[in-house]
Amino acid sequence: MIIKYFDLKKNLNKNTSFFLLYGLNIGLIEETINNVFKPIFSKNVFNYEENEILANIEEFKEDIFNKSFFENDKLIIINRVTDKILTVIEDIVDKDFTETAIILKSSNLEKKSKLRNFFEKDKKAIITPFYEDTYQSLMVVAQNFFKEKKIKISPQNINLIIERSKGNRISLKNELKKIESFSLKKLSIELSDILKLTNLSEN
Repeated sequence: MIIKYFDLKKNLNKNTSFFLLYGLNIGLIEETINNVFKPIFSKNVFNYEENEILANIEEFKEDIFNKSFFENDKLIIINRVTDKILTVIEDIVDKDFTETAIILKSSNLEKKSKLRNFFEKDKKAIITPFYEDTYQSLMVVAQNFFKEKKIKISPQNINLIIERSKGNRISLKNELKKIESFSLKKLSIELSDILKLTNLSEN
């Protein structure tokens, strides 16, 4: 079942435990996990790599089916997944995972990907694509940041920050963190401050 990233929160329910988050926008994937999933499962987050699961499939299954493992809400994150993990998911997708979410993270998956096709068709699983940011989406991120932090800055200087982030959400967030620290001493951000604080595009 395909769900857009901004609709994920309202689709978190006990009937759906499997989520495939894929795409080139790694920054937005991480942001979504931190803002949507982790507040619910903040104390019980388990990270796996696909290759370590494939090397010890039975051990992984024993871990997730162990009753003590599910005493509280759990968030299981499997990184860098490919079609190789599909057989494992097929074996466990119909099991009862009450109060547990299993997130599979991947870079871009082609339309012919078996894993992608499985998640798109299975009603018990959710797949969410994360496309690369546009100038407009990064502008919203920056504007919301300055509004929330009550930092005075001109639209031209916001444009410059976005240009220097090279269209990358993670880079933009890093630049905004620098500015936030700087703003503790100065309420208004000028062009000269931006030039000093942000990375040069060639760096």
